[in-house]
Order: sequence, then C-alpha cells, then structure tokens
Amino acid sequence: MTATDPAGTLRVVTYNVRGLRDDGAAVARVLRDLDPDVAFVQELPKVVLWRGRAASFARRADLLYAAGGGTTGGTALFTAVRVDLREVQEHRLRRTPGLSRRGLVLARLEKDGVAFAAGSLHLGLDAGERARHLTDLTGLVNRLGLATTVLGGDLNEAPSALTWTRLASQYTDAGAADPTPTFPVADPRERIDGIFVRGADVTSYRVVDTPDACVASDHFPVVAELTLPR
Repeated sequence: MTATDPAGTLRVVTYNVRGLRDDGAAVARVLRDLDPDVAFVQELPKVVLWRGRAASFARRADLLYAAGGGTTGGTALFTAVRVDLREVQEHRLRRTPGLSRRGLVLARLEKDGVAFAAGSLHLGLDAGERARHLTDLTGLVNRLGLATTVLGGDLNEAPSALTWTRLASQYTDAGAADPTPTFPVADPRERIDGIFVRGADVTSYRVVDTPDACVASDHFPVVAELTLPR
C-alpha cells in the first residue's frame, strides 16, 4: 500500500436481537443480507450452552463468533471472515443492585491492513448506571490505544439524554442527521440504538426496516458504512 491508495471500507451493524425469541431465523437472514464486516449484537442468549448457541447462530448468519454472551449479559460481537481478529476482551461492568448485570465486548480488529478497535455495548435502564458505565467503557477503549474506534449498541436512551450526548461528544454519532426510530418495531418511537465512530468517516447510515427486520426482534438493526484511513 502507498499513501495514494484509496481508503478501505467497513460495514458495521448494531442489532438487539431480543434473545432470538421472536424469529431467530429472520435475525440470521437480516444479518446475511446486510453482510457486515462487524456486527454488534445485544441480548444474545446467555444461558444453557450459550457459547455453542452463539457459534451456531453465527454460522447461520454467515459470520464468525468472536466473543460475548453469558459472560457479558448477552452483549456479543461477530465478524466476517474477511476481518482479522487480533485480540478480544469480555468485560462485566459494575453491577447496580436490583438491576441486570451489563457487559461489554472489545476487540482489536484488522481489515485490509488497517487496524481498528470495535466495541459492542448494551447500557442499562438506570440513567446513573449508564453514566458510570460510559466512564468505565471510555477507559477500557482508550487502553487499546488505536486511533480508529467503532462502537455499536443499545443505549436505552434517546440522543438528547446525558450519556448519549457525552458519547457523541467523543465520537461521531453516525445517525445524527437521521432521526428514524429504532424501537419498538411494533410502534417505532425512539432512537436508542446507535453507531459511534472515531478516526474514520461515515459514508452512509440507515435503520433497516425490511420485512424480515419487522418480525425478527423488537429493535430494528442499524447499519453504517465507514471509510477507514490508510
């Protein structure tokens, strides 16, 4: 590669799949059709042989299972075969009494010789907990020491709320110009699922509302195309 070579492209998807309880086959078809380089998944099954179930689901979606599930409160990360997995971390975030344990999957990835960090997250229902967990997440991401980072997940709050606003001050909110709601599928009212980018350009973004996406889960998936630096 030389400095004049065109930058690489990266397609990322974030998707809360509701434990695959609605239509797991439709979830797999949605992901196959979108063909992401990286998929940030929330609410993957997290009990009873969950790693095997995650790997089986990845095969149905034509993806590779990287990490996450039972150890991270259902938060997981998948990649395409064309993406190299260099390092992966599973983190349990600080527990709030009375609330579900949340987790984070971080990975050091490489595509076409370009290294980048990727993180799948699912923040909680309590605003104070979300703020604390963003602080934890920021420290963990920064330790990876990569200039290009992509985060995707279900934030459980709107873009006007405090934690989303803080995250968007550190990263580019890929959907900032598109208010299309992502939840709930039956009566879409809120944009609570997002993709956040640092060190790369966002070239496209959309909320996916195909027939399969309308029956697969209670969240719509979000897909963004990025241009990676050389």
